[in-house]
Amino acid sequence: MAGLIAVSVIWVGITAWMARSELDAVRTGAPILRAQLLAADIPAATASADLMARQASRSHKLTGGPAWALISKLPYLGEPFETARGITEVADELGRHALPQLVHAGTTIDPDQLRSDDGRIDVAALREVAPALDNAAASLDRAIAATERLPGATYLSSVDRARVDLLAELRPLAHLADSTIQASQLLPHMLGADRPQTYFVAFQNNAEARGTGGLPGAFAIVRAANGNIDFVGFHSDGELAGITAAVKFDRDYEQLYANAATKTLFLNGNLSPHFPYAAQIWADMWRQHSGQTVDGVIALDPEVLSYLLAVTGPARLADGTKVSAANVVALTQSTAYDRFAADTTGRKRFLIDIAEAAADKITGATGDPEDLARALARAAHERRLLVWSAHPDLQSMVEQTPLSGVVPQTAGAYAGLTIINEGGNKLDYYLDRSLSWQRAGCGPERVVTVTVALTNTAPSEVSAYVAPRSDNPGYPIKLGDNRVTIYYAATEGAVAKSVTINGKPAGLSAGTERGHPVFLVDVELPRGTTRTVVLNLEEPAAGGAPIVLRQPLVRPLTVAVRDEFC
Repeated sequence: MAGLIAVSVIWVGITAWMARSELDAVRTGAPILRAQLLAADIPAATASADLMARQASRSHKLTGGPAWALISKLPYLGEPFETARGITEVADELGRHALPQLVHAGTTIDPDQLRSDDGRIDVAALREVAPALDNAAASLDRAIAATERLPGATYLSSVDRARVDLLAELRPLAHLADSTIQASQLLPHMLGADRPQTYFVAFQNNAEARGTGGLPGAFAIVRAANGNIDFVGFHSDGELAGITAAVKFDRDYEQLYANAATKTLFLNGNLSPHFPYAAQIWADMWRQHSGQTVDGVIALDPEVLSYLLAVTGPARLADGTKVSAANVVALTQSTAYDRFAADTTGRKRFLIDIAEAAADKITGATGDPEDLARALARAAHERRLLVWSAHPDLQSMVEQTPLSGVVPQTAGAYAGLTIINEGGNKLDYYLDRSLSWQRAGCGPERVVTVTVALTNTAPSEVSAYVAPRSDNPGYPIKLGDNRVTIYYAATEGAVAKSVTINGKPAGLSAGTERGHPVFLVDVELPRGTTRTVVLNLEEPAAGGAPIVLRQPLVRPLTVAVRDEFC
């Protein structure tokens, strides 16, 4: 018996060295294959997948004999060999199932073929790819689960690292498959594959902050039918003046926003950062105004237009104005207010003209489809492109994607900072924000210090139209002074112990939204100053790093998370 074990050890050592060489090649090829699939380089992806499959098969055969079976069952001594053998088995599973299916899916939905010359999207091709993606995702899920079950803390660090490396490659591939499945299931419905769909599209102006981003300054009605997208009308916010949305939400919402006119003033419909609330309010306002029931609501901001125009090239207005990736943000959120300082009607028409020209450019058959998809994905991940469906089955699918703009209901750690403009001005174009979340102590309750720094960088020559104060504060103010409400949603069960502004005690009000305690702090923000707001909280000891809500405004939010591990 001892001799058999000795021979087995020698054989395992030789084959392990050979298998490791093959596995290293597979591991190196995985990110290359993922990049090729994302780039829709199907010939290269096919060649990479074939090569990786052969390498994985060879590694599995090298570790699949009786010697490996014997040694891997030895208590303790066999653990790294069990892990190594399991890794090669997982790699072989991928090579035989997941990788070929991913390549097949990439072939079916090649972006160069998915969009026709007239701009129509091939919704049938999107549906055709679903079975291959389902198979690939199932294979990847099995591979991840099998790898996670393998011993991960053996006496051979090289084997432990190989297990970690494999998981690091499998998870992005699984995410790619899941994201593509979501798109293949959702897009055909939304693009009118079964029946025409009508959408209310809100254009948010981030120079005046609201919960989902910015004030809805204009909107459009869009029709999608069998992959064709048509903007059938553009409208200014004034069209929905005086309409009260006949929608009801839960008691927490009704109490938190009781005096905020979210259902009676179109411009305040999106005070909550939870996009489905705003979407339902706007959809019902449009229904009452026009008699038309929409199938969904979409919101986007000028940054989204900049990402898309960077792909398609600039659009031009009738007066010759060029609208490009480089100027659309400033043009819509700053320049227009100076150009039409005394002409509100002209400014609104100008902004609608920009939206129409950009829409025509983007929906036309220009721009690389792959780059357009990347631009849309970036916008979704930044919460700048939001979607809600009026159909519950589709909405449940939307909520599995970054497009949903949902505030998650979770018992985990959460840091949800939202800024609401209270001055009725466009000074948030000049607002810098930072958020620091610091947790200390151990035990069932932990101390959390939230520090929010806001800086008003408005120039001294800012126009009176950009910087009005409709809030009538009752104390002296100067041109360029701003006022905002900090809306901070904390971890479920959090309690506020104190709040200060620039080191001095300050007042706050509180409520609840989607299970999160919400603390509101009123902040006067003079031009050229910084106000530092510190919330001292006591929160349940939820594990892991906090989910951080990043409200999309003109300038990015700076975030620092510091956690004391227990």
